[in-house]
This record gives sequence, C-alpha cells and structure tokens, in this order.
Amino acid sequence: MKALLLVLILALLPQAAVAGRVSGRVVADDRPLAGLRVGAYRDLLPGSEPLASTRSDAEGLYHFDLPEGRYAFFAADRDHRLFAFSGRNPVIVGKDDLWLGLQAVPVSAAVVSDYDDEYSAALEGRVLFAGKPLAGAFVYLYLDTAEGLKGQGYRMSPPTGADGSFFFDNLPESSYFVLARQRQNGQQVGPVLTGDRIGFYPGNPVVLRAGKVLKIELATVEKQHSAAASETLLPAGATRISGRVVDAAGQPAAGVHVFAYTNRVIGHQRPAALSSPTGADGRFQVFLPTGGTYYLGAREFYGDSPAPGERFGLYQETADHGLTVATGERVDKLRIVVEPIRLE
Repeated sequence: MKALLLVLILALLPQAAVAGRVSGRVVADDRPLAGLRVGAYRDLLPGSEPLASTRSDAEGLYHFDLPEGRYAFFAADRDHRLFAFSGRNPVIVGKDDLWLGLQAVPVSAAVVSDYDDEYSAALEGRVLFAGKPLAGAFVYLYLDTAEGLKGQGYRMSPPTGADGSFFFDNLPESSYFVLARQRQNGQQVGPVLTGDRIGFYPGNPVVLRAGKVLKIELATVEKQHSAAASETLLPAGATRISGRVVDAAGQPAAGVHVFAYTNRVIGHQRPAALSSPTGADGRFQVFLPTGGTYYLGAREFYGDSPAPGERFGLYQETADHGLTVATGERVDKLRIVVEPIRLE
C-alpha cells in the first residue's frame, strides 16, 4: 500500500517537476532478465520502499520518468534469488535522459554462528566473480550512506587471496554496509573504471550482533564502461571543468587524475570530484556536484598522501589554487602542471 501511495504521489506531481527519463536493461551474464522489479530509491537501501518501481520487460528493459534528484537503482526477482544493481549508484537525475544498466547476481543466505568474543562481532565471507573466488579484491565496511559509500569507509580488508576470503574481527555491535571492489590497477581507493569489479551486498545494511559471526558471499560484477567524462565521488551534475595536464616542459602528462576539493586545505579529506586518468593528450574532464569554489590539482595516484617520485601539481592561476564556477557552468582550457615530488 505504501509503495502504491508513493507511485501515486509521483504521478500527481506537476509535469514541470518531471526532469528526464531513466532507461536501462537488467542482465545476467549478458542475458536480458524479464520480470524483475526495478526500484528507484532515495538512498542506498534496497530493503526500503522505492519511490517508484516497474518491471523489466521481455528484453530486460525498464523506463522511469522521475523528478530531478539523487537516486539509487536496484532490482530483484519475485523470489529474491537474484539481485541487480548499478555500479554508478547513486546517480543524479536531471533534465537529460539517462541510460543505466543493472547487472544481476545470485543471492545466497547468510549464516550466523558463535564468535569467541561475547562483547564484539565478526564478519567473514568470500568475494566471487562469475561464481568463482575473486582474488585481489578489497572489502569495505561503511557505517552510513552519507558519502555515497565511497572511500575507505570505517574498515577495509586486506586484498583477498586465491580463495576470495575476507574476515573482520572485533567489530562493535552495529549495522554496516558491505561492498567489494577489485581494481585492475591494484589500488585500494579511487574511481571504479571499465573492467574493474564491484559488489554491493544485497542484504545491506547487515546487522552484526555481539558474540556472533556473520558469514556471507559477496558477488561482484564487471563495470562495463566508465563515464566518458569522469568518475565523480559524488553524483555527476551538469557543472563541468576541463583542460589539460602537462609536465614542466609543457608536454601532455598521461595517467594522472585531476581532483577538486571544497576545502582549501587540500588532501585532508576526500575530494568532491575526481577525473578518470588522463590519456596521451593529457586532457581531463571533471563533473562537479554543484556550483561553488573548488581547489584544484592533479596527481598520479589516489588515496594516501603524495609520495616521493609521484607526479603532483596544483592549479596555479589563483593564489589559493581555487576556481569558482556557477551551477551548470562549463569552464574549459584549464592547465595544470605536474612534476615528480622530490625530497630536498
């Protein structure tokens, strides 16, 4: 009944509030899946009531007409044996049409057993890809969805071994969001790019009880394509900056990320947005969450503080390295110079 009321509320909104169409296809192993319930959620909570829902058709296709806003998209079959998600969650729905593919994975039951510490909890399991153990994946625990389940989170596992296993011990009794990521470049944090694997546990958030171990299987999918413009750590909007990264000789610098911070003390928090690695021409694009003042720079790696030998540089057209852009504005022809960090 609640879901019906939400759908009716959306249907009764003025036409001007409907921004754009969200379309996509639900697949498993490249096969279209019919009859899955696809939901548009306000938060990364697949167990909550969606703001709107529909069923995938015989070709696995689905469509929504939604008001502007931030949404997460999940799908499940009637028996809850399949769960589908988008690696781009959460996304911004604006005035332009959006294509969002959902990849399905099998759902397996969690197992609870006794833990040898009655005052804390534990979580263990395996990371899988195509039904087989996935090595080199990191598992992340998040306490909430405030930052879109990005970054290192509350706890991060060591990389999984050949058996795909992971283990977290001495956890406070609480609820946690569980994700897995395996990047081809081996990095612990940073954008998830084409060919990387990502897994969102269907039972998120998991509830861990003191004195108990929860055992799960975390299935991953392969990201099919990266946004051509950038990989943002907040959902991408229409506000964009672009330009070129060069070395001290003015030659294009390939393989570096351009970052945008909202705090002029760069590096003490996660950036608001981060570009994909520059190509051979050194060009970059960054989509920003909204207008405002951003402090810009570029670096070779993402995660810890810049290390000796890493290429690094800041935007030098202003004294504080800041650039102010309006919401919806596109600023082009920016230039950032990077050089290897040297210890004097």
